[in-house]
Amino acid sequence: MNIGTQLRNLLEQDGITQKQLAKELNISNTTLNGYVQNRRQPDAKMAVRLASYFNTTTDYLYGRTTVREPIVTPYNANERRLVNIYRAIPDGMKPLFIETGKTFMREASKNKRK
Repeated sequence: MNIGTQLRNLLEQDGITQKQLAKELNISNTTLNGYVQNRRQPDAKMAVRLASYFNTTTDYLYGRTTVREPIVTPYNANERRLVNIYRAIPDGMKPLFIETGKTFMREASKNKRK
């Protein structure tokens, strides 16, 4: 599936016109129609804006997935960073990483009580 087909489907599902979407995104009707008719491709920033507007992912826009709803992660950016650090640590060192985290938690708990 191509981005034009996906955009047509999204416009229909959400009950909005190309003109309304173009106005919301502050782009010309001609530019948006080019995307919908597959005569032109949006640049990366515009693809992200389109995905954001429809509360979906760029993968969905380009037909790489059939799941419209973005995956919601329970982690914020710092938590994701910690998970990625943990995953990159050799298995033998992971217990040390966990114990270090526990030490920080105990210290934070002590500081709260003071």
